[in-house]
Amino acid sequence: MKYNKLEQYNARASHLSQIHREPFRHAQLSGKIKPFDWSDNQLGIRRGDVNVFKAAALAFNHIILVRATNPESLKYIGNRNMYPKPIDCKAKTADSDAYIPFAYGHIYAKTAGLVVDPTLVGAKAFKDGKYAKAMDAWSEFLKDKTPDERAKKVFRRHGSDKGCFAVDTDVHSEYYGCLMISREEAPASFDETALTATPKWRNSHARLEGVRYCTRMQYMHGDYDLYALLNLDNPNELHLENVVHGVKNYYSPKLEAIQEFVNKGIGVPMIQHGEQFRYKHQGDKIYAFYPNNSAYMIDESTASIEEIFEIVYGVV
Repeated sequence: MKYNKLEQYNARASHLSQIHREPFRHAQLSGKIKPFDWSDNQLGIRRGDVNVFKAAALAFNHIILVRATNPESLKYIGNRNMYPKPIDCKAKTADSDAYIPFAYGHIYAKTAGLVVDPTLVGAKAFKDGKYAKAMDAWSEFLKDKTPDERAKKVFRRHGSDKGCFAVDTDVHSEYYGCLMISREEAPASFDETALTATPKWRNSHARLEGVRYCTRMQYMHGDYDLYALLNLDNPNELHLENVVHGVKNYYSPKLEAIQEFVNKGIGVPMIQHGEQFRYKHQGDKIYAFYPNNSAYMIDESTASIEEIFEIVYGVV
């Protein structure tokens, strides 16, 4: 091998530059992990739930990162007519209530914080250009639905004999345009049923083909999406995966235990599935809970979050 002093010098200079740059970059990125702001009037988590996540972080020696949910959803947590959005519902929650024009006037629908059919509630139910994303998510939700399901706006759940989704299409309902869920047995002749998604259906039973089926419906609000569960004893532990209601679910070994702990503490199953970052990183507002009883917020781009995970958290 030919000895080249210039190449050797350049390589050494690059190495020294990297050594001096890493601590600076670590400090720079750490500065993007900001203290939890209790004064934020648009918090995407209930204040009372912060202590539940802190306790879980301590109990399991994990850093628990949670995506902020729609602030308008928070008021519905614990309402018996409402349920957190599950993994197989990728439709979006609305940001605002909706005034929907009809031939005889307008419908005022309480859509803020609830999962909606954007084709019914329209663009004004969404802020900051989110309507296009809501339409894309709705198209994705409909992708595996039959023409009959789409026409009736009543949809099977996959991977289970129980449950269905339905859009509230009752023009007299205060939640017109909102998507509902039943976690009970779906009607036997699902495609043929003429059931309409009304409040009466939501709170009653339907008798079909001589068999009594429970079809109690609940409107859906935003859940708490886990962004990451970082085990401080093994930050790069292997993740697991399974399929839930036809959707691939990536999760950490401690997910089930942490999920049960948090959901019991909140009193509602707000954690519905595994972690976002196991699938891909995504720019978002994220709350981070540490085992030392501290809480932080990250509100950065996808690229910055990737760097934070690699350089600050040591996750590759």
